[in-house]
Amino acid sequence: MTERPNRRRGLWIGYTALGALGLIAVAGGILTATRPPSLWIALASTIAVLALIGVLGVGYALRGLQSAQYYLDRNGLTITWWPAVHVIPIHAIRELRPGPASRKAIRRWRGIRWPGFYGGHAWAVEENRPVLFFATEDLPRQLWVITEAAIYAISPINPQGFLEAFAQRSAMGPTQRLQQTTLFPGWRQRAIWADRTAWALMIFAGLVLWGMWLWFCGQFPRLPAWVRLEGSPEALFSPAAHLTRLPTLGALTWMVNAGLGSLLHERERPAAYGLWLVGLLVQILLFGALIQITQ
Repeated sequence: MTERPNRRRGLWIGYTALGALGLIAVAGGILTATRPPSLWIALASTIAVLALIGVLGVGYALRGLQSAQYYLDRNGLTITWWPAVHVIPIHAIRELRPGPASRKAIRRWRGIRWPGFYGGHAWAVEENRPVLFFATEDLPRQLWVITEAAIYAISPINPQGFLEAFAQRSAMGPTQRLQQTTLFPGWRQRAIWADRTAWALMIFAGLVLWGMWLWFCGQFPRLPAWVRLEGSPEALFSPAAHLTRLPTLGALTWMVNAGLGSLLHERERPAAYGLWLVGLLVQILLFGALIQITQ
């Protein structure tokens, strides 16, 4: 049997949040591109970047919710929740029961959740093992698939019917012995996702770049009037325009190095680290140059 969770509420709220965050990101980007640097522009650009990160996170979560389904047969339970497919053999399921009534039953929550969406992982206090959530309902309305290694939290539309179907298929016995595993597409199996050094280099370079932009926004209103030519054709060739190009150059360098390094990481890891280190050094040098020029 194949069942899908009730996705209507989660998708509606998710798409609403996605649209709101998208509008905030676009509005902040337009303000940043059309107004001279200032503390208000620093705030607007920061909000725009955070909103863009939110768009990516919510979009990723929605893609998983759209694909959500549970397939149960005599051999086991298969949970599809993009980008992963979790295969749980029938013999590995020690118990299938409703989720706990209290949120105190779990701790160390990591993930994303809103009404109609419950995706992430936590630690089950009583069972003393991790819980992986692939649900659209809160804890009391979930079903917990308990195995020796982990607990899988799901939320079929008809929990009682799902429990009865599991009991029937479990009593019949499997026709083949499956292996408990999680399947990912090729792009998700790349080593870069678990490489903390790679992410640290890219994130640190990005923070230096953002610090340079925020510092420039704070300093720009204090610059001499002859630097801040506005509202004339000469503004395109003014000292202010040249100063603005430094953060722009930093942003382009960061994007190119992050992209090329990610492509090289799988086969030429030292070269990828070299690109990220060079990118970090470029951000530091540009930041230093901007400070010197504006003093």
